[in-house]
Amino acid sequence: MPTPREVFDNPKQFLKYLQSGNFEGQFFERKEVRDDSKTQRDNIKDKIIQTISGFANSNWDGGLLVLGMADDGTIIGWNHVQEINLNGILQAKEGELRGHSTQTKEFHSQNVQGDDDRIYLLYTPWTSNAICETTDSFPKAWKRDGPQCLPLTEQDRDQLKRDKGIVDFELSYCCPYDADELDTGVVEEFKKAFLETRDSQYDYTTEEVLFQAGALNKENGKYAFTNAGYLFFVSNPRKRFGGAFVRLLRYDVSAEELKNYGATTLDKDFDGALPNIIRNLRTFLNDSAIFRTFSKRNHNGGFIDEPEYPFIAIDEALVNAVVHRDYGVSNPIRCTVYRDSLAVKSPGSIPQQVPDSFSLHETSLDSVLRNPKIVEWMRIMKDEQGTAFVRALSEGTRRMREEMEQLGLPAPYYQTNTHTTVTLQNRIDERLERYGAERCQ
Repeated sequence: MPTPREVFDNPKQFLKYLQSGNFEGQFFERKEVRDDSKTQRDNIKDKIIQTISGFANSNWDGGLLVLGMADDGTIIGWNHVQEINLNGILQAKEGELRGHSTQTKEFHSQNVQGDDDRIYLLYTPWTSNAICETTDSFPKAWKRDGPQCLPLTEQDRDQLKRDKGIVDFELSYCCPYDADELDTGVVEEFKKAFLETRDSQYDYTTEEVLFQAGALNKENGKYAFTNAGYLFFVSNPRKRFGGAFVRLLRYDVSAEELKNYGATTLDKDFDGALPNIIRNLRTFLNDSAIFRTFSKRNHNGGFIDEPEYPFIAIDEALVNAVVHRDYGVSNPIRCTVYRDSLAVKSPGSIPQQVPDSFSLHETSLDSVLRNPKIVEWMRIMKDEQGTAFVRALSEGTRRMREEMEQLGLPAPYYQTNTHTTVTLQNRIDERLERYGAERCQ
């Protein structure tokens, strides 16, 4: 499928596509005016405003609105509309809508009567630093959802502000500071590492260190937690962020069979300060028998063990979810173990410009951080081996792909929209046939 920009730049080349039955959707829309009545003109102005707003708010690749074509692709054109009325329609996007940079192009083609007629293309790129909304005292805005535009809810607005960096969620006020809420182990570990990185010769108080790090704000001589500070250093972040935990589920059926066989064999929550969530998950996954081990014959005699998944791939999927998720959304991270796959679903879309669905085999992820403070603090902290808690996103996802491919498994597969799901597939049936069911633990 061509991008909206490509069609806008070369409309005659893509005329058949403009008229095709599968044209309208997330990135493309057609509108017509059947007659030059005020009702028709007002209706199309409303549709233009909603569509431009939806494209600017929702689509990394923007969107293209075609004016002068019916829903079935028939060219209606604009010859039947008076010039003054046509100008009023086209200018609606300027006077009644803000937060967009829509471009307009006119091109000519034959209408349904065989006459030369005008078609207008309106290309709207993604607005990276604002919400595209009406200029009213109580502005309205829309999001694109397939072929329709839906009004933004307050929750949608809040999420857009976080996604577009209009507000800094991490450094925003959370609540008054209370030392009794701190996880003292995490705080002392961080304090030591933080001062070492700065080669400090002085003994700072806990509050001074947390303030310098950005975990606390100070106003009128009183400290307050930032959102990131509360999530990272408090022993029970779920008190204010209800979704700040990981729910681990296991089913003994495939993902496709789950609808018919829904009973879980494991349902366990991991919560607490963010570093402890990661620590506790790693400990549990290492110590439990939640994943299989295959025994395959060694060329030198005997057998060697092969894991169901490379641990680094599981670890990266979970750590990335904890570190990069949208904590403004009240849903938890769900890690679901199926017979044939592992799926880690976390709130928030991927901040990078990527397709809605893709494999790491064909798409690489550069480091674009939703929560840079949390990532910075995780890099200061060290695990039991003395290495940083997290890698750069591009390094971690590259290692995931390489480790999966070394076991002959597909590269991790991503789906992203309001949530991001990374799926690891284990090719269980192939491996059982190859190694023998009796050698699977």
